[in-house]
Amino acid sequence: MKMSAQDLKDQGNRLFIARKYEEAISCYSKAIQLRCPTVPTYFTNRALCYLKLKQWELASQDCKRALDMDSSLVKGHFFFGQALLEMECCDEAIVHLQRGFWSLTVLL
Repeated sequence: MKMSAQDLKDQGNRLFIARKYEEAISCYSKAIQLRCPTVPTYFTNRALCYLKLKQWELASQDCKRALDMDSSLVKGHFFFGQALLEMECCDEAIVHLQRGFWSLTVLL
């Protein structure tokens, strides 16, 4: 049975919880391929897996793609800020962490 993009995302979430980050990345990547990369959540979920694996550049690329789709994504700014800090891009990291914080406060 062929899985939908949502099924793949849900499976990726379960794998993430089980700390099977590489397998979760595979599920999110397949979901992205199915939906013609238009769902930013798939990118932020995959970015978080990359962060857990200390793959800072890949995490930052996924965050950029998600933020291109929705510039108010709290997770996108927060994860991007984390990756940038690890890559020692402190000024840019602070900008994204602050944007994430301000996006969050607007939601509250």
